[in-house]
Amino acid sequence: MSSRRGKKKARTSRQYELGDEDMISRLPDELIHHVLSFVDTKQAIQTCVLSKRWELVWTSLPFLNFGLYDNLTPKVVSKFMRHVLSNRNHESQVSHLSLSVRNKGLSRHLLEKYVDYAISHNLHCLNLDLPHDSKPVNLSVFSSKSLNKLTLNANLEKCERISDCWDLPCLTTLRLKGKNGYGEFSDNWFTMKCLPALRKLRFDDYDLSKSSFSFSLPALTTLCLNRCTLPTTVWDIPTLKSIELHGGQLPQNLNEIFSALVNLQNLKVVLTSRHNQEYVISCPPQLLNLIIIAADYYPCTCNTIVVSAPKLCNFTSFGVITAMVGVPELETVNVRLQGVFNKIGWTSKKRARLRLINMLPGLANAKNLTFDLDSIKALNEISNVLVGFPSPFHKLKYVKLPWRFKESSISRHLRSYLLGGSPNATFVTKLPQWELIDQASSLRGERDSGLWRSHEVNSEFVCLLDRIMQKYPETFEHFTSTNKKLCTMNLNTLCTSLYDFSKISIGNVDCEMIVGYREVFSYLKNQGFNLSWVVDRLNYIEHLRFSKPLIDELHSIDCHIDDAKTTFKELQARAVDAKTELLDLLTLVNDARIRLQDKEALRVEKLSEIEKVFGTMGINLVVGFIGDDLL
Repeated sequence: MSSRRGKKKARTSRQYELGDEDMISRLPDELIHHVLSFVDTKQAIQTCVLSKRWELVWTSLPFLNFGLYDNLTPKVVSKFMRHVLSNRNHESQVSHLSLSVRNKGLSRHLLEKYVDYAISHNLHCLNLDLPHDSKPVNLSVFSSKSLNKLTLNANLEKCERISDCWDLPCLTTLRLKGKNGYGEFSDNWFTMKCLPALRKLRFDDYDLSKSSFSFSLPALTTLCLNRCTLPTTVWDIPTLKSIELHGGQLPQNLNEIFSALVNLQNLKVVLTSRHNQEYVISCPPQLLNLIIIAADYYPCTCNTIVVSAPKLCNFTSFGVITAMVGVPELETVNVRLQGVFNKIGWTSKKRARLRLINMLPGLANAKNLTFDLDSIKALNEISNVLVGFPSPFHKLKYVKLPWRFKESSISRHLRSYLLGGSPNATFVTKLPQWELIDQASSLRGERDSGLWRSHEVNSEFVCLLDRIMQKYPETFEHFTSTNKKLCTMNLNTLCTSLYDFSKISIGNVDCEMIVGYREVFSYLKNQGFNLSWVVDRLNYIEHLRFSKPLIDELHSIDCHIDDAKTTFKELQARAVDAKTELLDLLTLVNDARIRLQDKEALRVEKLSEIEKVFGTMGINLVVGFIGDDLL
């Protein structure tokens, strides 16, 4: 045993002498950086002790994540951060910086130095979390030409001068977290000059009640307010298309603050009140999608939602609420409980089921009705309550069941209640494809699935054009033509090329393909489309694919892994076969051993019988030779 261990130790030593490395160490730096992006910078630096290969990997890491370090003194934390920045490879970019501080050891000067260093190295994403009692930070610290995502949990200074404000021409996503319950807000943080590209804005724990909530941000389409005190004035943000309201005290009539939101299409409201309250959602007529979430279920609470939105197409409810949706026709209704009954007792559960039944008549104009597993089970278990009630659904086409729930499990009372008002309605587990196309077109408020902004296009492209319009509105700024047929052809060409482009794997990209797409995008540019966003992606793909052989090396590794998996499975199968064969052989050996033992026992019996008849000499003559003992 000791000699075997010695050989193994010697073999391992020779491997290190030859420079053998593990498979992870053989990966290029870009992939190792991606792996290390999921850990703290301190842990990433600790990998330098693994081998010479890892000694300098961390110095070019583009992801810097500095945690709270609660077990370290402020002086040690500051010293560690200085060490990181001073020993980095300064030619490497810093694409992501996350900095969380829970003590006063980090001076404002040092903070600005870290942020400035990252910004000077092409920073794209910044996440800053400072103590609640820290000094306010000047917005100009965050000015950057490359930053596109910013999250701030810090006290911010009010801008008295324009020069004190931030300058973020590429910022698309901004999240501000308040301190001490509610952060102080200033309207002059948001101007078109400072944030011209901002599309998504989120506030957490901010007091916005004194704000005029009038932003001149031409690209802003999505707003999320989480546990905020809402402004009481009319919201003057005409570009908004989506709003999310999480908690906070909501006004009973949202129309009082939403009346100026002329482009609002999507609204999501999370209710947290423990008091009985009726909310009236009377929104601008273009509202298409509404989601209501009851965050928790309180037995004594019954929130009532009255919806008045003439073009509303899709309504989704999470939890137990009472909803009355007074619209001519609802394309899709989703009823979801998502585990509410797992958190409450039997009495409360029974009351919640009855409220769920009371909600259904308010959704009577639904064409497609979808239930999750909890909601359909709850309705099925108390379906006897529905006896004698007529079905309120007279426009219903499909009732979509969760995939784990069988149609045969539905009681006849519930079946009659859901389908009785629409004789042609059926239960399905998946909506037909053409219904999904109609549903996608309804998200735009247009019933004609092949119509997009008065242009007749292929129906499957309408949803894609809407996504392009929402995410890259600059695409169609200069797209005009008096020839409608030419417009239709160009729109279909755009969608076909983008759809095909999005389905190509990086390994299948070649030079001919790059040239072909450049020609197509150049043609579309001449037709008035601004496709800079997709051309930038094409340039990046070309650089990624051909500047270095990293992709081919990665695919080679993947092929080796696939071959190794195949070999492993084959050997595993052979081992199973060998094991089976070995078990068969062992069975035969055991049977032979038993037969041998039986024969030996029988032989002993015969020898005993011979000894009784012929004596000991007879035994000796039987087992020996007849001439034994004569001489």
